[in-house]
Amino acid sequence: MALVRSFSVSFFWRILLLSLSITGAVAAALWPKPQFGLAFLMGIVASGVAFSLYRYVNDTNRRLARFFESVRYSDFAIRFASSKDKGDSFAEVNRQFNEVLEAFRQTRAEKEANLLFLNTIVQHLSAGILVFDAQAGVLVSNSAAFQLLGVYRLHHLHDLPERHKALIQFVQQLRSKGKMLYQPESGRQLAVQGVSLSLQGRAVRLITLQNIHPELQRKEVDAWRNLTRVLRHEIMNSVTPIVSLVETAQDILKHDLGESPATADLTEALEVVASRSRGLMNFVEAYRSFSAIPTPRMEEFAVRHLLERVVQLTTPELRDQKILLEYFVQPEDLRIQADTGQLEMVLINLVKNAREALVSSGKSGDSTPRITLRAGADAKGKPFIEVEDNGPGIASELLDEVFIPFFTTKPAGTGVGLSISKQIMQLHGGDIRVSTAAGGGARFILEF
Repeated sequence: MALVRSFSVSFFWRILLLSLSITGAVAAALWPKPQFGLAFLMGIVASGVAFSLYRYVNDTNRRLARFFESVRYSDFAIRFASSKDKGDSFAEVNRQFNEVLEAFRQTRAEKEANLLFLNTIVQHLSAGILVFDAQAGVLVSNSAAFQLLGVYRLHHLHDLPERHKALIQFVQQLRSKGKMLYQPESGRQLAVQGVSLSLQGRAVRLITLQNIHPELQRKEVDAWRNLTRVLRHEIMNSVTPIVSLVETAQDILKHDLGESPATADLTEALEVVASRSRGLMNFVEAYRSFSAIPTPRMEEFAVRHLLERVVQLTTPELRDQKILLEYFVQPEDLRIQADTGQLEMVLINLVKNAREALVSSGKSGDSTPRITLRAGADAKGKPFIEVEDNGPGIASELLDEVFIPFFTTKPAGTGVGLSISKQIMQLHGGDIRVSTAAGGGARFILEF
């Protein structure tokens, strides 16, 4: 309003002065006694006022054009000089222009800051986010999405590898809202949710990806623990009286009945029953540890010291079987937060499994039986520990089953060692994975 008022007042005074000058010149020329000198003078004044009015209007229009052009192209760095030599009205107009441009500049800076803040949040989310336009081009993405999908970068939906065919079809067929469970590879199960919406007339599809595999594993372990607890309780309640009755019957045979072929056979039969009952009780007791793992007592320590202790504890038995045990830590000062005792138990169990695999395979010849402990940090700085051997490895169809409670390929195994190890890692907020080593053996990776 101030800008318009200043322009109107200045324009009005110029028009008024021009009108008076012209009127004076005409009156002087048409007077009964013409005053041509005065008329000429008034004409000169009118010409000067007209030229001033032209310059004023033309300069104002030029400044208005520059102002609107800067707004159109978001060029808020332009500044208008005060032009005090042209009058206070021009100074006021320029000041108003500069204040409006400064307000625009601050608004844009706030929007850019908010956009940067939102983009930072998106990039730090653990859930993957992908936004596609109508032509399936990627508008928004984050590193979590690339990591979950196992890709380095993504510019278009069809840049996804063939193994993601199900996800590509899900995005293409998305009309409003949808969800799906998607497993791109073993050990990774994703919950995919999508929504199709319109933003300022643009059709976009928003996809979120979340790895629910760890949560499913925790639920599975909890279910196994509950089942084990119930079975152990029921079996112990049934077997304990049987063992007691068998012992009573054995005492009666020993002290109250004489020796005969029949009592000898009965004694032998009772001994078998007692032996098998005690074996069953011992077998059930072996699973007590699976359902009663204590909460980890977390402390920070150097990984090198942990690996050195594991090597010291396991080397004597490995040396007798001519198996080489080595370890590497990079960086040397790598530290982790964990329960030292529980983590030591996990590593010893993995080394024991590797030793048994090497012994059972009878590995010999040019290739020395070898177990390697390796600790380091991934690209995100998260620590890990690997236990690798060059034994026969694990069949591909069994890789998903080795952590299932009670599953074992050993004739005398209980099937709880790896299950307990996995449960311990989950209690640490991490996980344990298995894969085939480069030399064909097995590789177990502890992730923190």
